[in-house]
Amino acid sequence: MSEGKNRQSLLLPILMPIGVLAVIGLALAGFSRVLLAISHNAATVVALVAAVGIVVVAAWVASRKRVTGSTLFSMVAAMTGIAMLAGGLAVVAAPLEHEGEGGGPGGEVVVALAAPEGAATTGFSTDAVSVPSDVPFTLAFENADPGVPHNVVIYDGPDAEAPQLFGGELVTGPATVDYAVEPLAEGEFFFNCEVHPTTMTGTMTASPEGGGGGGGGGEGITVVAADIAFDTDTIELPPDTPTKITLDNFFFNDTATTEIYTDESLDESLFVGEIVTGPVSVVYDIPPVPEGEYYFHCDVHPNMSGSVVVAGDGGEGGGGGGGSGEGGEEPPDEGGGGTAEGTAAASVAAEGTAFDPTTLTWPAASEVTLTFDNRDPVDVAGPHNVSIYDGDTALFQGELIDGPSTVDYAIPPMEAGTYEFRCDVHPTMIGTVEVT
Repeated sequence: MSEGKNRQSLLLPILMPIGVLAVIGLALAGFSRVLLAISHNAATVVALVAAVGIVVVAAWVASRKRVTGSTLFSMVAAMTGIAMLAGGLAVVAAPLEHEGEGGGPGGEVVVALAAPEGAATTGFSTDAVSVPSDVPFTLAFENADPGVPHNVVIYDGPDAEAPQLFGGELVTGPATVDYAVEPLAEGEFFFNCEVHPTTMTGTMTASPEGGGGGGGGGEGITVVAADIAFDTDTIELPPDTPTKITLDNFFFNDTATTEIYTDESLDESLFVGEIVTGPVSVVYDIPPVPEGEYYFHCDVHPNMSGSVVVAGDGGEGGGGGGGSGEGGEEPPDEGGGGTAEGTAAASVAAEGTAFDPTTLTWPAASEVTLTFDNRDPVDVAGPHNVSIYDGDTALFQGELIDGPSTVDYAIPPMEAGTYEFRCDVHPTMIGTVEVT
């Protein structure tokens, strides 16, 4: 009996510290997850609060003449309570910091900007940024330059001699930070990195349409891709009107795009956006779309999807419908023809990795239905499409189709001039578009 008691008296001093350390370790592991989920500044404050509390409790325990099991249990309970209290402070601090300078979302609008590897010599990911005017916004800055500090400073003028409106904290890459920027008046502003002020520069344009937030019709609509999700599941567009959609791809070294289909079956596409690797912003020119409800998603991440609602006072006209006018005869050399008032039609075929005809003609400022006939079987030449370029700038990119097959492209109104059309898969397949 006494031997058993002696064993307990020997084991207790050993097991109790081990148990205390285990409990403290679990508490610290959970607490560390909280600290990692918030920003550097908030984590520092919360950790200091927890450390001071733990030191006070430990000092109180050490001041006692006799330390019993109940005293140690009270110490562990107090430390756990302090960790929980500090975690609660972190939860409260996170949204408060987001509302203040330099922290998370400073507004509903998020604009992306990055410093890629080698940015000190090559500059930011873009030298032109569009933001909304007269409302606060979040500038999501990604520094992908390992070991090199960068930031973003905004000036009220065309260069760094102008008064400074915003100075972001320096971050050493690879790292990300959300800058909360106060509202900017409509106009153009200069921005740079204060560490590399001559090589990392750009222009920030603030306008009512800039950086828009995911819904709302008209031009300037912005859709944000982040965390393998779009920031909205509904896009509203005006009917029968060319529209611009800006895609802010926050995926670092990952790709995203925006595609619009008639429905979830993906049988018929209305628009196919180019695939871009983030972090970057790209502006898509959406052709006129008839009134109705459609489906959009990312071809790279099909779970990123939503509805396109096209509604408004657009009247009855059709945006993309095809069809030739009565008579339907087309000049064989020019590939163009007229249809109803305000619209035009043209046709082109792909056969033997060549277009026929190689010259298309249609009137300026008119919507055009371009009928494309891919006569090449898929096992002969693969898919083809028709894209229209003004130099290196894509004005329209048609969906790729496997032949033999036919598709009607809705080409938005174009200004008078001479352009090039080609197949994106076979760059040697080229032709000329004369818009008169």
